[in-house]
Amino acid sequence: MGKRPNLSELLPLFEAQEDFALTETQYAEKTGAALPKDDYYLLKKSAVAKAAMKSGYQMLLSERTILFKKIN
Repeated sequence: MGKRPNLSELLPLFEAQEDFALTETQYAEKTGAALPKDDYYLLKKSAVAKAAMKSGYQMLLSERTILFKKIN
């Protein structure tokens, strides 16, 4: 189990209600934790997945870059 991410720097991105993307490096810099290795866990069960769903975002993964798409 990896280090728990600090999502406080991601909250303004979610609150902006715009699509955005984070590379693996950007995610680590903003949260202080590495992306989970398991793609299913990352997209469905991780802390960032739960925060994204709560904020109305769908997460997509493209070569270890997370794409956040605002759901209408």
